Amino acid sequence: MYWKYQGGSLSLSTEDSPKLIDRPQVRRLRQTMMLVGVFLLTATRVLFADPEQSRAANCEVTGTQQAESLADTLYEKQQYQHAGECYQAAGDLSRAQQAFLKAVGPNSEAAGHALKDQGDAAKALFAKVQRGFHSQH
Repeated sequence: MYWKYQGGSLSLSTEDSPKLIDRPQVRRLRQTMMLVGVFLLTATRVLFADPEQSRAANCEVTGTQQAESLADTLYEKQQYQHAGECYQAAGDLSRAQQAFLKAVGPNSEAAGHALKDQGDAAKALFAKVQRGFHSQH
């Protein structure tokens, strides 16, 4: 099996029979692979984002007492993620951990839905690529 270029098209030749692949199909394949690459790069950036950078910026107070007071208020309002960030800024790591643990339930549910949506989008993309290949033959 080998690739051969003839008059504007690329052919995959075997001992049995050559299969022609035209330039537009190769171009579509390259574009599709580039889209898949961009998708995977974006997904990787989201998965490996540094949560420490965002936590420090999310508690809008300057003093330790202000951070703890705001954290208590947020905790009462069931805004556990934000409360945990403020407890962390105040230096109360045990209460920050407790708030983050309470926030895990809703956050994991949202992450699960987002992951399912991304999986569905990836399946649709690959199905489209397969249809593109099969429509040419």
